[in-house]
Amino acid sequence: MAGKGVKRSSCLLLLQCEWDSCSYVCSRMEELCSHVSDHLRVQQLANGEEHVTCEDEFCCLWQDCGFFSLDSPAELARHVYFHCYHTKLKQMGLQALQNQPDLSPCQLDTQSRNMIPELQDCFVCMWEQCEASFDNAEWYYRHVDAHGLSAEYEMAGKENRVLMCTWKDCDCSCKSRCKLREHLRSHTQEKVVSCPNCGGMFSNNTKFYDHLRRQTSLDQHRFQCTHCSKRFATERLLRDHMRNHVNHYKCPLCDMTCPLPSTLRTHIRFRHSDERPFKCEHCDYSCKNLVDLRKHLDTHSKLPAYCCEYEDCSFTARSLCSVKAHYRKVHEGDSAPRYKCHVCEKCFTRGNNLTVHLRKKHQFKWPSGHPRFRYKEHDDGFLRLQLVRYESVELTEQLMKEREKQGATLDEASTCLVLNQGGSTGAEGTDIERTGLQKDYRYLPQ
Repeated sequence: MAGKGVKRSSCLLLLQCEWDSCSYVCSRMEELCSHVSDHLRVQQLANGEEHVTCEDEFCCLWQDCGFFSLDSPAELARHVYFHCYHTKLKQMGLQALQNQPDLSPCQLDTQSRNMIPELQDCFVCMWEQCEASFDNAEWYYRHVDAHGLSAEYEMAGKENRVLMCTWKDCDCSCKSRCKLREHLRSHTQEKVVSCPNCGGMFSNNTKFYDHLRRQTSLDQHRFQCTHCSKRFATERLLRDHMRNHVNHYKCPLCDMTCPLPSTLRTHIRFRHSDERPFKCEHCDYSCKNLVDLRKHLDTHSKLPAYCCEYEDCSFTARSLCSVKAHYRKVHEGDSAPRYKCHVCEKCFTRGNNLTVHLRKKHQFKWPSGHPRFRYKEHDDGFLRLQLVRYESVELTEQLMKEREKQGATLDEASTCLVLNQGGSTGAEGTDIERTGLQKDYRYLPQ
């Protein structure tokens, strides 16, 4: 598969079923999906015979998944067939990695390798006069791709011929069939490769390779973000990262602004929703995501989950962060102050101590929706309060209009919306700007 192409691999795929303890392996998606449908049929018959009525009636038994449906066996089927599709993408990722011997494999935790996204009711083709629906993602993507393959050229002017996308509310035209098929993936959100280690899905090989390059050793990361000091292996990765600092969306319930719709949805779920769908089977604990539930489940284990890897050290803990903190403090001697107040230069060993200092000593505060202060590492190695947030020109204009409607002046709006020192506009407060970005996000180098 090329970096941004849509070629299908000609190499043999080893597609393994991971339903419960099944070890079935095949080479074609038709075979894998047919095999998995037998598992679904057997489970449905078993549930019918036992008259199961608990919430686990439609439970996915795919390894390391844990999904269950409260609605219907059809929802479970869509989910499990997506595991089949995901299995194929991981194989494609493995083959892509074998073709790049200079790249190191993914080093992330394998715990999420079979985590797949939440799916809509069904996959619906919105090509003109089609509206076919599918429960199987593989068949859906093949169906849409067939529209791209069979589209007919239309005249655009006297000499040019183009292929029109007739997807609902789309008027895009493409000069080649390859470009049209690639464009259709922007409608279907189809991914073409997945990391075989952590399960992350990507729309092309280039983004998959970027995923791996981000994990290279820090001494190879020569490009540094001026906003948060993170380092990257290539200049393009740095540009992509810097776009994430520009906010485009405002929460309708508080003052929080976010760079992406997905970030905004996550913010609303965690800050404004009381729903806690992930429940512990051992106690009354419940939480908002699977990661927190897994961390909690470690507390029920009699054995510590993590051990210090330092030679002759017997320290153990139930969380990875505790082991890392122990290692820094005991084995690396990391007890020197790293946080510094930008107002009075007082130093602290922990970020939360600096937070308390800023709130009590200097009366700093953050607006509703912002959960904490953020700190930025400076050239001298100290972390200081991050004073600037970036918003696109469009969002800035929207925020200004909202402030004007509320009776605030433009001067107030430009200095007091993110962090302020008790509402002060004195020397210590004016460097806290919300509208510090005077360049639109679109003008970043492409």
